[in-house]
Amino acid sequence: MIEDFDGLREVVHFEEDLLFRIYRNCEAEDYPRHWHTDFELIMPLKADYTVLIDNREFVLSEGDILLIPPGVIHSLKAPPEGERLIVQISCVLANQMHGFYEELRHFYPCLHVRKVTPRLENLCAAMQQTVMEMYDEYILRNPFFNYILTSKCSWLFIMLARNRKAFATHESDRRYAKSVDGFLRVCDYIHNHCHEKLDVEMLSAVAGYSKSHFVRMFKEFADISCVDYIQQQRVALAKQLLMDPENSIMDIVTRSGFGSVASFNRVFKQLTGTTPTQFRKSLRNNHNI
Repeated sequence: MIEDFDGLREVVHFEEDLLFRIYRNCEAEDYPRHWHTDFELIMPLKADYTVLIDNREFVLSEGDILLIPPGVIHSLKAPPEGERLIVQISCVLANQMHGFYEELRHFYPCLHVRKVTPRLENLCAAMQQTVMEMYDEYILRNPFFNYILTSKCSWLFIMLARNRKAFATHESDRRYAKSVDGFLRVCDYIHNHCHEKLDVEMLSAVAGYSKSHFVRMFKEFADISCVDYIQQQRVALAKQLLMDPENSIMDIVTRSGFGSVASFNRVFKQLTGTTPTQFRKSLRNNHNI
């Protein structure tokens, strides 16, 4: 269930003071290529579930667990009938675990938990049970449930880190993780500075790559050019500013990083199908309903 897209990026909305979003998914619906800044854990409960990452297909059987780290572009293919548990975990939790990011590079592009050997059978069963317990805590909302969720998820992360070689899916995980880290760093920089003057040379320095390598890397991860991504972020910012009737069009042009009213109108209509003035009018009409 993807509620909010920003280009290829899925914006996950967590409840206030919660680092988790957990739900059962029974939809026979495929999800297109997307990525997010948070972790996603998928565990099929009924029927297989297919995840495509880096041109590789992962078929998850009932009880398998797939952990997708931040920044990994993936798509999901559902069977006609089935059910799976989806756990979205804020990257804030990883930030709170001292030293965890040193291990995170080994998680890319994903970790696939399955009973491939007798030694792993008990561990896999324990991890499956922990995921189900997290779901129960999330649904019941008993006192201090958020602390229990954090504790159980921390244990899952630790078990994944300790057994990463058994669950790893990519031989060149360090290089892949470095590329993802550079990509996320640039996306974050663009998000926070899209109202300023940006160019590819500056952003390649932020990512730590040469200009030519950066251009190829960004296109590979985002499926659009860096310039187009900047325009998407500026339009997203402009939409927020248009919600305030006190903001004039000229003020919005300046605050969202566009060089002129003409370029603002052109790019806004190209990406949204409507002009800024029409967009603001539709907001006003919806508000009056």
